[in-house]
Amino acid sequence: MKPFLIGLAIGTAVLFLFINFGSSFRSEQPISFNHKKHQEQGVECAACHSHFKEQTFSGMPKVAVCMECHKDSITKHPDEEKIRQFQKMGEEIPWRRVYQQPDDVFFSHRRHVVLAKMECKACHGDIGQSEKPPAKPSVKMTMKWCMDCHTKTKANNDCLVCHV
Repeated sequence: MKPFLIGLAIGTAVLFLFINFGSSFRSEQPISFNHKKHQEQGVECAACHSHFKEQTFSGMPKVAVCMECHKDSITKHPDEEKIRQFQKMGEEIPWRRVYQQPDDVFFSHRRHVVLAKMECKACHGDIGQSEKPPAKPSVKMTMKWCMDCHTKTKANNDCLVCHV
């Protein structure tokens, strides 16, 4: 009986550590993108996240978009050379998703940004002022968080609006 209890205690401790590690996991991006600097240069969100007005997803910057300005060196930041190396290898920048909805949730950027006229910062915080890419979501998008927003804005809270 004693080995069983010891095994159970160790298993519980490992599970606890795994859950805590998983919830604090930070996704590092391949390029240290400075939103603030690009916004100061007049680069609009849609230049890099080109799909948010027409699609369910916003899209991530393609190398070709980055190369429009960074074909030649304009800064001394080492990540600028990384962009040219991805282009030279014929590869896209392997951006890592920060926001991920559960499989049973349908989220549409178009519905929220175009139809509901929401600003990006309603969900993403003041991302335009960030000097480093976010490693984790700026807000914890729980079902309660979404439903509270739907209630406040008088949007439909029917289960089938979001759950498929």
